[in-house]
Amino acid sequence: MPTIYELYESVLRESEYARVNEVALRALICDIQGYSEMSDFYLRNDEKVVDLPLFLAHLARFLNGEPYQYIIQKATFLNHDFFVDSRVLIPRMETEEVVKQAISIINERHDSRAITIADVATGSGVIGITLKRAFPNAKVYASDISEEALKVADINIRKHNVDISILQGDVLEPFLFSGIKIDVLVANPPYITNLQEIAPDVIKYEPYLALVDHEELGFYKKVFQMYKAVCNYPFIMLFEIGHDMRGKIETLANSMIPRSQREIIKDINGKDRILSIYIEGE
Repeated sequence: MPTIYELYESVLRESEYARVNEVALRALICDIQGYSEMSDFYLRNDEKVVDLPLFLAHLARFLNGEPYQYIIQKATFLNHDFFVDSRVLIPRMETEEVVKQAISIINERHDSRAITIADVATGSGVIGITLKRAFPNAKVYASDISEEALKVADINIRKHNVDISILQGDVLEPFLFSGIKIDVLVANPPYITNLQEIAPDVIKYEPYLALVDHEELGFYKKVFQMYKAVCNYPFIMLFEIGHDMRGKIETLANSMIPRSQREIIKDINGKDRILSIYIEGE
């Protein structure tokens, strides 16, 4: 049985794709070895590979372009591990920034009182679970139109042992039909309209429904049309947006929610990424 180092170097010699994606390759090896930290890869690389057939099976999927998070069924979000598979999007750093911003604004606007938070288009549930951990007294709902995505969210809710209610339906409809009032809405909705912007491995493996906006700004329009029926005032909304959406989303918000306070916040790369909305009252 080869050592970790021997196996790793062998794959790098044979595959340019592996050389470009070394971090992902190391993550695959760490998962098979049962290492909890990436540093273990370097500290223990003289150890034998514990399951070579499993590694070779994972390697074949990896070299075919499948995201390593789906292969090991795990993704890290704000230093916590979550279960993921092809039924949900892989959590990304941009969404971490949305959640950090949500925590900051909730602390600023709502102090420590109990509030009701909606994670709409929840996918794997990372937003709602992270907000519940930050605000344990809050009532948190996770909703999605996809029944399969909600099954993954439920796995993560149980994994993290948090009290979150799951609702199935389109945008705000399940809240409206259930008579639920919310103080904060946070969402990473499908917003991509140009398929050429999506990397080939993403469009091949990640759920199309969670990526692509069939009607430009469709999700945002529905929220702006319906929010009055489900909100408590003051009301906070935070959305992840595409880097090229500023003009269109500002025009939409100006026409549909003119009395709101709005800010578009850039991500760590200097790109427009977060739409923050505060509505004091009607």
